[in-house]
Amino acid sequence: MNSRLWHGAYAGRVVTGALTAVLMLSTVALAQQQSPILDPLVADGTLPPVAERLPTNPLVVTPVETVGKYGGTWHSGLRGGLDNAWIGRTVGYDGLVRYDREWNKVIPNLAESWEISEDAKTYTFHLRAGLKWNNGKPFTSADIAFAVDLLHEPTYAGGGGFVKSPQNPVSIEVVDDTTFKFVFEKPNGVLLDELASINGLTIVSLSKDYCGQFYPKTNPNAAADAKAAGFETWELYMQDRCSWATETIRWANPELPFMNAWMVKEPLKGDSTRVTFERNPYYWKVDTEGNQLPYIDTLEMRVSDSLEELTLMALNGEIDFQDRHINTIINQPIFFDGQEAGGYHLGTEVSSFSNSMVLQFNLNHPDPARRAVFGNKDFRIGISEAIDRQEIIDVAFTGQGTPSQVAPRPESPFYDEEMSTQYTTLDPEDAAKHFEAAGLGAKNADGFYTMPDGSPLVVTIDTIAALHPEWVDMLEMMQLQLAAVGIKVEINSIDRTLYYDKRPTGDYDAQIWTGDGGLEVMQEPRYYFPFSPESVWAFRWQAWYNGTTPEIAEEPADWAKKQMELYTQLRAEGDADKRSALMKQILAITKENFPVIGINLPGDGYYLAKNNLHNIPDTLKQAYLFPTPAPYDPFQWYFE
Repeated sequence: MNSRLWHGAYAGRVVTGALTAVLMLSTVALAQQQSPILDPLVADGTLPPVAERLPTNPLVVTPVETVGKYGGTWHSGLRGGLDNAWIGRTVGYDGLVRYDREWNKVIPNLAESWEISEDAKTYTFHLRAGLKWNNGKPFTSADIAFAVDLLHEPTYAGGGGFVKSPQNPVSIEVVDDTTFKFVFEKPNGVLLDELASINGLTIVSLSKDYCGQFYPKTNPNAAADAKAAGFETWELYMQDRCSWATETIRWANPELPFMNAWMVKEPLKGDSTRVTFERNPYYWKVDTEGNQLPYIDTLEMRVSDSLEELTLMALNGEIDFQDRHINTIINQPIFFDGQEAGGYHLGTEVSSFSNSMVLQFNLNHPDPARRAVFGNKDFRIGISEAIDRQEIIDVAFTGQGTPSQVAPRPESPFYDEEMSTQYTTLDPEDAAKHFEAAGLGAKNADGFYTMPDGSPLVVTIDTIAALHPEWVDMLEMMQLQLAAVGIKVEINSIDRTLYYDKRPTGDYDAQIWTGDGGLEVMQEPRYYFPFSPESVWAFRWQAWYNGTTPEIAEEPADWAKKQMELYTQLRAEGDADKRSALMKQILAITKENFPVIGINLPGDGYYLAKNNLHNIPDTLKQAYLFPTPAPYDPFQWYFE
């Protein structure tokens, strides 16, 4: 069954504890063991014995290769002080449910079982009895209810996800310490996928015992406490201490309780040069012999603005596992040649990306003249047909990849060859016809097209050179290719903070990003319709759709509004086949209106792992919502 549709098979069915046992062997009675590093803490009474720290029914995980050994430090690297995504991909993936390692189905996690009502409006979850935060306090349904209540606060900007969705409001009913219900106003056919993705962490990341001290409903003095701590409001104080919306905050506060395998020791801050994590003594998973996980004691992440430094560390054998930032096409031959000297090997990663780079013209540009040009489909077709994709692939990707628009990957059930290949053939003559149809003015003395009113047309494309160095190479080639047909382009390399800050203001002609949504088509349709703030090609339309930032929200074009209506139906549909049919309608509208431009379908990527690090599969799938490597259970990796 397709991984993106699996949850639909359980709409209206009971997922029982028996199924949990089949999936994860979680009911096997085992003699429980712990890391030797914890023995002194148990001996002196600092920690209770391992049997008292584990839940009644710990989740039993089958190692990839073999039962491992305790000890060691996993070294990796962060790209600057705001690179929190790597932490989320290694430490922060432990929600109510999760994806299996094959990305084929949703399986139990903190919740050992669940039931879905026939109308897909009520989801009843059963937590494992005896779960504890890393500080030893109980993790119960009350924590989930606290999170829902907090995230419902209209003045609190600390994230929310499905809890804050205006399209389908949700309430929570607590049955007992281990049982609660999410009750939606309308059917919700996609909840399990959302909870199984990296976005499912918010709802299990807010300890009532700890975060309740910053909340007026649980602490009447919260506003005064906030003032005393130097914050204008309790909301700002809460966000500083407990927010998940800004992931950096979560990793910057060692006091914030965790349910993850490792907990913060040296936090991530703006001036950090190193971030470290140590094992969570209350982690609630064991291996098939009853050994409490994780095997690895500590994580150490070097924080550096220099990719060269991180690359050199890897070549010197100073990085144990990494598949982010340094794992570029340019570095691949260098890493391949250095395997023996560095004591590491390269594994395969199958990308979920729909494209290596997505060019997004601002269809909501605040300048009406530019909005008219960028919003004209003929203009975008002309740009696309003026790009020599094969040259870019040959130079920037050493021949790896295939010319492609932004579209579902060939491995996806939504693959449409026509959508993937339209307007990808280099055709300067046809591009000129489309520029004429778009109403561009005559070329000036330098051979560049002008705006319809005769004023200069210079397209500025924002990029983040530090994030993907190959983007600069790609853009420089595109700059020359577009100049050859009369389109003048300027490349504007800026830092990531400014990159995001420009989006609400609309102060950009175009921005680029990687092509999410190649496999996770339903869950990540940012390029198929104005779905989220990552749909920067129509930021104001998505604000209208999501009910956010009303001061800039604009009613979308009819075709985009139709897509939004279809997606709202999709989210409410409990039948997987009907959801697929709705998604195909959305994609057909995308193909017709051609909102964004792609360059190439990426080939396989790679990860780097030390030879003495075990229980890592040879091939990994790489995505954001399936946050590699976390779904491959790094807590069962071990050093020989």
